[in-house]
Amino acid sequence: MKRGRIKKWATFLLLILGLSQLTFSQKKGNEKKDFERPQWAGFFTNCKNERIDTERFPFIKGAADRVKWADIETSPEVYDWSKMDSQIRNAVKEKYYYYFVLWTGPHSPEWIYEQGVPKVAVKGGKGKDYFPYYLDQNYINYFNRFIFKLAEHIASLTEQERKVFAFIQPAFGSTGDRQLYKGTPIDQKYKISAQQYLEFCSGATKRFYEAFDKPELKHIRFLFNVDDESNPAVMKGAKGAKAGELLYANWLRQNYPIELRKQQFTIAIGYQANGEIKQDIELRPTFYGLNGKKPEFVRGEFSKFAQGGIFQENPIWNYYWTAISTVDRGLDLWEVDYNAVKTGKYDEGFAFASRYSYYKQPQTSPYAFIALRDVLDSADTVRFPEEKYGKATQSNAERMNKIASEFNTYGAKVGDLHAATSLSGSNYLYEAKAMNDVGFELIARNYSRFITQIDENETSVGLWRVGPIDQPYGRYARGFENSSGRNRMYFDLDDNFLSTKAKESITLKIIYLDKGIGNFSVRYDSSSDPDKTAVAITKANTGRWVSKSITIADGAFANKGSRNSDFSLVSEDKEDDVFHMIEIMKSKPKN
Repeated sequence: MKRGRIKKWATFLLLILGLSQLTFSQKKGNEKKDFERPQWAGFFTNCKNERIDTERFPFIKGAADRVKWADIETSPEVYDWSKMDSQIRNAVKEKYYYYFVLWTGPHSPEWIYEQGVPKVAVKGGKGKDYFPYYLDQNYINYFNRFIFKLAEHIASLTEQERKVFAFIQPAFGSTGDRQLYKGTPIDQKYKISAQQYLEFCSGATKRFYEAFDKPELKHIRFLFNVDDESNPAVMKGAKGAKAGELLYANWLRQNYPIELRKQQFTIAIGYQANGEIKQDIELRPTFYGLNGKKPEFVRGEFSKFAQGGIFQENPIWNYYWTAISTVDRGLDLWEVDYNAVKTGKYDEGFAFASRYSYYKQPQTSPYAFIALRDVLDSADTVRFPEEKYGKATQSNAERMNKIASEFNTYGAKVGDLHAATSLSGSNYLYEAKAMNDVGFELIARNYSRFITQIDENETSVGLWRVGPIDQPYGRYARGFENSSGRNRMYFDLDDNFLSTKAKESITLKIIYLDKGIGNFSVRYDSSSDPDKTAVAITKANTGRWVSKSITIADGAFANKGSRNSDFSLVSEDKEDDVFHMIEIMKSKPKN
């Protein structure tokens, strides 16, 4: 149970990025010193005009709403709260939590323009072609007045209704995004500088904290869509709107406790996107508290990406593996449309995302997992030397094809070579026509929390597109290959996961492909034997993925097993067994 390698890797990257130099002071706001896992942490769906069935889908912790200023203040100081109140009452009745993003900006009431707020026409954007001029004092006055009325109304609700609020996401510009305008103002006099952006957003933030500073609302936190605080070197190189966003992020983090934040692209919308490793390196320190601070609670919505070719190739695989990846990346509140949820086809992935929400520290997490996979990253010049495979650029289609060809017998394919060689991030996830098993600058490892595989490629082989397509597991897997001597997989459990003061029994669950009639064993470092057999499993050749749970009461997990492991999977014959996941649950969760 030696210190996990991922933690060392992340700490090293932290030093490289200079993130350890960040400063932070919690001065104001809805504070709670010990930000433990909230009761509302978990999977959310969106509010619809229909019943959200939490009995059928117990993994649903809450519902997400979008509240438009224009729908409420229909004329000056005339307020219609009925839509929002209806959603709040539904949450009370069905026993789930509620939050909303406040949409202002382009969703402001039309009457503000009749009252003198300039209407700013834009070009080159998406959606609405005009916005209010945010710096106009009339707009600021109307906006501030609405914020105070919103707080007053929520405070006037019954205690039972107020308690369903998980948090509120203030939004100052276009929907919940950071931009004030989507597009460029045609009249340049309405252009907003970085300093003006800071002044407007900081002023609006102060109004929210002032308005909600009421005894009835102390439990309601704010979630912000905001960058990490930036060091001077990053700030110096920023230009335009991005500079304003960074200025605001720095101001916000220096003045208020940022316990909750939004992050959508690409964490909430898919997995194995070109360029994803750079984002993971940037965000993991704050998401997991590797910068010396508490982990941040992170939300993101899935939105339109189920329409993309990647997802449509096998939605059952792709919802599930997106859920697994969100947990690995540090997302805490994954929000998916209820139309997808109510099909009942993707329950296991949604439940998994809900189960791990905010359990980012091994001491307090009841669970640990490792989802086994191999990832073919053409940017990796150590595994795939340039002299053999060609120059390591994303556009090098020949290199990608060579890598895919080498692993084709294990199931690897390139389904859309154009997307693999030309698209990145959210564009890749939405526009690719098919799944690719080779990409560029990928997160090239197993997905996990608190369990690490030791020497994975020396002791096992990666597999792709394995087993029945109506089960969610087989997008990736790892297996034995007896012919090459890879017949035992070794694992390290984080030192801090189990208490060192008292023995704790655990439940270990393994999901394997029931193909063949041979057997394999699970061995572990016990208090009496560093290579004790926990169970020997004989397969029944059903061709299905099967789950097996066992209880271990005498585990030492002191890294005395082979290769300094805590536990291992061992081939007991010549069959090449295939595995998806190992999950460990404490018998006495400390949460």
